Amino acid sequence: MPDLIKVDTNDKLRTLLTDVLPYELPLWFSNFSMYKRFNTRAHLNVYKSISGLDFKNDAGVYIPLDYLISRGGNKSRRAISIMHPVAQLKVCDFYFEYDDLIEYYCTKSKYSLRHPYRKSTKFYGKVRKGSKIVEGVEGVDEERIVSSSYFKYRKYPFLYRFFESYEYHKLEKKFHSMLQVDVSKCFPSIYTHSIGWAVKSKRLAKSKPRARGNFDGEFDNLMQLTNYRETNGIIIGPEVSRIFAEIILQKIDLNLVDRMKPSYQVSKDYDFRRYVDDYFVFFRSENVKRAFTKALESSLLEYKMYLNEAKTTIVSRPFATEISLAKHSLSHYVGEYFDLRYQEKGTDAESILKLKGSSYKANKTIAEIKMALAGHKVEYSSISNYLFSAITKRMIVYLSKVEKLEVKEEFHLNWLLVDLDVLFFVHAMDIRIRPTDRLARSIHKLLGITSSWPLGQQKIIHKKIFDHVKQAINIFIEHVDDMAGLETLNLLIILTMLPSNYQLPEVKLKSYFGKLKDHSETNDFYFRWVTFMLYIEGKPGYHQLRNDLIDSASSYLRNSNDMFIDAEYFMFYFDYMSCPYIDKSIRKNMIEEVKAITSDNKKNPVQFNVNTQSKVVLNKDFIVSWRDPEYLKSSLEKKEYIFAYN
Repeated sequence: MPDLIKVDTNDKLRTLLTDVLPYELPLWFSNFSMYKRFNTRAHLNVYKSISGLDFKNDAGVYIPLDYLISRGGNKSRRAISIMHPVAQLKVCDFYFEYDDLIEYYCTKSKYSLRHPYRKSTKFYGKVRKGSKIVEGVEGVDEERIVSSSYFKYRKYPFLYRFFESYEYHKLEKKFHSMLQVDVSKCFPSIYTHSIGWAVKSKRLAKSKPRARGNFDGEFDNLMQLTNYRETNGIIIGPEVSRIFAEIILQKIDLNLVDRMKPSYQVSKDYDFRRYVDDYFVFFRSENVKRAFTKALESSLLEYKMYLNEAKTTIVSRPFATEISLAKHSLSHYVGEYFDLRYQEKGTDAESILKLKGSSYKANKTIAEIKMALAGHKVEYSSISNYLFSAITKRMIVYLSKVEKLEVKEEFHLNWLLVDLDVLFFVHAMDIRIRPTDRLARSIHKLLGITSSWPLGQQKIIHKKIFDHVKQAINIFIEHVDDMAGLETLNLLIILTMLPSNYQLPEVKLKSYFGKLKDHSETNDFYFRWVTFMLYIEGKPGYHQLRNDLIDSASSYLRNSNDMFIDAEYFMFYFDYMSCPYIDKSIRKNMIEEVKAITSDNKKNPVQFNVNTQSKVVLNKDFIVSWRDPEYLKSSLEKKEYIFAYN
C-alpha cells in the first residue's frame, strides 16, 4: 500500500516540481536539481550574476524552448515548450500569492471533467528508507516535495475514466445521442488579455486597463512572460497553461448555458461535459444539437476561438467508441494470453507451462494483437498506453511468481522473452515519448527483479533489450525523414540500464548524432547534446565523439544571439559547466569567454569573480544529474507521480 505523504505547503518553489514542465521530456530531464540550487540563496545569486538577468523584473523578456513531438499515427507534430527557468520562478510566485483565487475561478463550471479544486496537502507515494534531506529545505525529505501536482483535481485525471463512470452511463440512459467536438488549436488561439474577460466581463475588462497587482492582470502578464511576450497564444505543455485555459473555458461553459436559455434547459433538454478543450454533448433532438453547436460557436468566438469541425463525431446509443471497443477486445486477449501460460486452474509458479522457444509464441501473440485491432478503426497511438499498462502489470506478477522459485528454468525465461518482444513491437508501432517512458519503466522493473537470476539468463535478457533498442535506432537512421528524432533519444538512455559491455560503437553513435543534427526541425541541440554525453560519459572508445560534443558546445555558447534570455541557452550553459566528463580547465575558460560577451539587463558588461562563482557552477548539477549514478531510477520514479493526459 502506498504511503500517505504530507506536502510542505509553505515551500514556494515546490511549483517547480509540479506545474511548470511538459510531460514529454527526455528521461534525464527533471527540475529537482534546479529546485535544490534555487532553494539555496548563495547558489541563486551565482546564476543571477553569471547570466546578468534580473530575476525580480516582471517586465523581462524570456524565450521558451519550443520543440516538436510526435502525436502518433498520421497526425502532424505538436509544438510544446519549456519555459525559461526565471519564468518558472515567476510561476512559483504567482501560485504562492493566488492559489486560493485559482481554486475559486476553476470551480465555477460543474461541466468540467478535470479542474483544480484545492491545494494539495498530501499525496500517495513511496517513502524510501534513508531518504536524503534536500539542501536548503529544512526538515523536508525528497518524497514530500515531489507530489503529483500543486492542486488536487476533479473529477477524472484521464478521459477514459469518465467513459467508465456512473455519470457517463447515467447520461446515456437519459439521451440517445452524443456529439463530440473540440476547440481548434485551443492553446495557440488563446488571447492572454481574455483572462480579464473571464474573471470580470469583457465590457468591464476593456473599460478598465489591466491593473498590475490583481489576479487577472498578473496572470495575463505571467503568461506573456513565459512566452516571449506574446499575447496571442499560450505555451503548450505545463500545467499552469491548462489552468489558465481552464478559467477561460469555465466562463465559456457558463455563457453557453445562458445562450441556450430560455429555449432549452441544461440537464433536461440536453447536457454536456468538457475535458480540457473537448466537448461531449448529450441530446435527444436534432434541433437541440444544432442550437447547442451554434451557441458554442458564438461563445467561443467571443474569446477569439473556434470549433474544429474536422474532428466532429456523433454516436448513438450504445455510446461505445472505436477506441473503447478496441480496448475491450485487447483486454480479453491480454488476459487470455497470460492465463494460457499456466496449467488449467493454476496460477502459481509451479503451474507455469513449459515453453520451448520464444520466437514462435511472440510472433503469434503479435499477430493476434493485430487481429484484435483489425476490426476497429483505431491507431496504435490510441491504445499503446493501455497495452503497456496491461502487459507490464501482468508481466510483473509473472516475474514475482518466478522469483519465489529456487531454480529458474529455461522456459521461465522464454515466457519473459515473449513479453519483451511484444512490448517492443507495441513501442515500434507508436514511438512517442509517453510510450517510450512506459517502456523504460517496464524494463527498469524487469531488470531489478531479474538481477538475482542466473548470470547466463541475465545475459540473454540484456542482449534481447540491446538488440531491440539497436534495431529501433537503425530504423530511425534509415527512415529519418519519416520520424521524429527526439522520441528516440530516450531509447539511448534505456541502454544505460544495461551492463557496460552492451555499448553501441562510436561509428554508430556518430551516424545517429549526425542524422539528428541534419534533420532537426526544432530546438533540440540541448536535448541531443546532453543525451549523448550521458551515454558516453567518460568511457573509453568514444574519444572522437566526446571531442565533437565539446566543439559543438563551444560553438553554441560563443554564437548565440539571445544568450541567457533564451531558455535553451540558459539551461545548456549551466549543465555544460557542471558536466564532469569535460576537463575543468576547459569549462572554466568557457566561463571567461562567455562573460566577455554577456551583458546585464541594462546593457552593461556582467561583473562577477570567475574563481568564486565557478566553485558552484563547475561542481553543482543544475538540471542534469551528472553526479547521481541513480539519476535514471530517480527520474522514472518521479514520473510515476506525474499525470500525463491527452
